[in-house]
Amino acid sequence: MKLLRGSNARLIDQRFLAMGTEISVKLVCGHRSQRNDALLAIQNVTELMHAFSREAWAWGDGALSKFNSALSAGGTPKVPYGLRELFTKAWKIHQQSGGLFEPRVAKLVRLWGFDDVARLRDSPPTSSEIETLLRAMSAAPNFTGAMYYGPAPNVSWDFGGIGKGYIVDKALDILRKHQFGDAVVDAGGNLAARGAHHSRPWRVAIRDPRSSQDPRRLLASLEVFNEAVITHGDDQRYFEFEGRRYSHILHPKTGVPVQGFRSLTVVHSDATLADAGGAALFVAGPDSWRALAKKLDIDQILIAKDNGVIQATSALARRLSVEPDVRIEVID
Repeated sequence: MKLLRGSNARLIDQRFLAMGTEISVKLVCGHRSQRNDALLAIQNVTELMHAFSREAWAWGDGALSKFNSALSAGGTPKVPYGLRELFTKAWKIHQQSGGLFEPRVAKLVRLWGFDDVARLRDSPPTSSEIETLLRAMSAAPNFTGAMYYGPAPNVSWDFGGIGKGYIVDKALDILRKHQFGDAVVDAGGNLAARGAHHSRPWRVAIRDPRSSQDPRRLLASLEVFNEAVITHGDDQRYFEFEGRRYSHILHPKTGVPVQGFRSLTVVHSDATLADAGGAALFVAGPDSWRALAKKLDIDQILIAKDNGVIQATSALARRLSVEPDVRIEVID
């Protein structure tokens, strides 16, 4: 996504790296005298993002990684206190999606090399390696909200499909507490906005995931009203083998990267649901996403299929300003 600016009066724009991507924080100051307060608020957001990047990463030395190490070894570790809300939200969407959003895929993600761009494979893992991890996930207990979880040998949790949506809303909460209610936080294409910019809605552009242009070709743009615009795509972490693209979004029932979509964008007031729900819709694929969207109560969706066809639900299509060279098929 790209934020399209109107008037730049008193707009503060700060960028930094966290969670393996560039974070952008934009907020509107009512008066020049608020600039120092705004910078302090952004510093608090920066600290939040860095802490979340460390503690909620499935690997490394943070709280989730330590939890995973104990769980994978056959223990029943305590759910990290600071992550309990995220565990609960992730499991709720797991249940609502019929398991198509699966937060316990960390072992599979690592097997495929999608945990780190430096570890990307050049060919798929063996079917026996995949099946071993699928059996472990299948045998793992449900999450009940209890203080401890397990045992689940050879299983680890990963919040890569929900964490950025979750944390951008938390960042906006911090800005609001600092009296900056007109703001946008973008975590590498996981964007949420509140308020307005100079009495006008924030305008966000959606890019073509396979564009080779720099900057990437735009598909459409829309005005955003206290909501998130979150895109999942096959252009982020992937490798190609024997003419097939293997991207980082795995089907939790087969353990293999899903096919069918280039990208899927969700617009929703809840960034956490937009993120995790969008991941589940991507997994559901061209034949099943509409039924799942209805079940999740997500009605604003833009899809770019593998064959180049672009579709949008009617609820979103009526809001889009489509680029002149783009054709979007409207569906119910």
